[in-house]
Amino acid sequence: MSNIAIIAEYNPFHNGHKYLVDYAKEVLCADTVTALMSGNFMQRGTPALADKYTRAEAALRGGVSIVFELPVLYATGSARDFAAGAVSILDKLNSVDGLIFGVEDERMDIFDKVSEILAYEPSEYKILLNNYLEKGYSYPLASEKAIVKMLGNEVDGIISKPNNILAISYITALKKNNSKIMPVMLKRMDEGYHSSSLSGNYSSATAIRKALSDSEDVRNFIPKACMEVYADYLKKPLPDADWLTPFIMSRIIYDRNLGSEISFLHTTLDMTPELLNRLRKLPLPVKYVEITDYLKTKNLTMTRVSRVLLHMVLGITDADRTRAYEEGFSEYVNLLALDKKYSTQLKAITDASDLTVINKKSEFKPETDLGKRMWQIDRLASDLYNQIIYDNTDVRLRSEKSSQVRTI
Repeated sequence: MSNIAIIAEYNPFHNGHKYLVDYAKEVLCADTVTALMSGNFMQRGTPALADKYTRAEAALRGGVSIVFELPVLYATGSARDFAAGAVSILDKLNSVDGLIFGVEDERMDIFDKVSEILAYEPSEYKILLNNYLEKGYSYPLASEKAIVKMLGNEVDGIISKPNNILAISYITALKKNNSKIMPVMLKRMDEGYHSSSLSGNYSSATAIRKALSDSEDVRNFIPKACMEVYADYLKKPLPDADWLTPFIMSRIIYDRNLGSEISFLHTTLDMTPELLNRLRKLPLPVKYVEITDYLKTKNLTMTRVSRVLLHMVLGITDADRTRAYEEGFSEYVNLLALDKKYSTQLKAITDASDLTVINKKSEFKPETDLGKRMWQIDRLASDLYNQIIYDNTDVRLRSEKSSQVRTI
């Protein structure tokens, strides 16, 4: 293998990420490690610890060769949308040999069986899925129950862990694309995605962010070269989901006072009638944590609610996702950072790719309706992130069009 890809958030880049990069280079003999990284907002619907160009540079310092951006439409989507969009982009680069990812359980046998069901949806699965949906279960939970019913209790518990879910989603997307990219799984070295405590040499990004918020020392968990890149950010308050409150409330207040007949909230990506009804009954005024606490239910997790709120602010709709699936996911990939030692490899990727590789942001003009809409969403997300950073730290970041690729 010569070009190994990693799909990641790097929020922040830590020792576990470095271990994955080193494994790709030393064990898989990768000549190039290409990262497809989420931008300024995470899959949980929350702002990143640092802007995407800073995080991309930190990834270079941690050993990544080239960093591209995973468009916002997929980066803030469900596991299925996250994986489908990312894998499609990697496929269209026409230069990726393998995709490496971390898992809680190294069970390729189970992942392969589950992804086979999800990729081809046999009639038994469809019947079971519909039965569970009719009983009021959310789609992810209904799907999980249908799979456990088909494959037995051996898969129960394994397929519900965060990184295992993503692993299955990646393998499913690879199968659907009939991709030549080889999946490579590696067991996580930390205590798990949701672990909130620091331990050993490897801790989750969740634990590291919590420690940073509590002013704890995290230097043992982040490579020194990466820590230096984050230095300016760590002198300021860390971005918080609460910073989105004014933007969320403007949408809710607009909807509430101008009438549902002209509201667009029902078109928001992943909005459900139940969630919309609760949103319209939300007592005002409120802060972010009060909004999410009020909206979450047994079938609507905090993460799902947070994603919908971000989609609502950015105006991302179900129609945007439908168009993406129907029209091939993307016409471009945005270059964020490059280790100059790999300039030749970048040129080879650019020449081989079916996608436009965006280097000079100000000169890029999408040609398709899908490309125009996705680039609009990506720029909106950057403007929103830049505004909340300025509102709370007085730091001015560049707009997307004036941003430049980071290099080392």
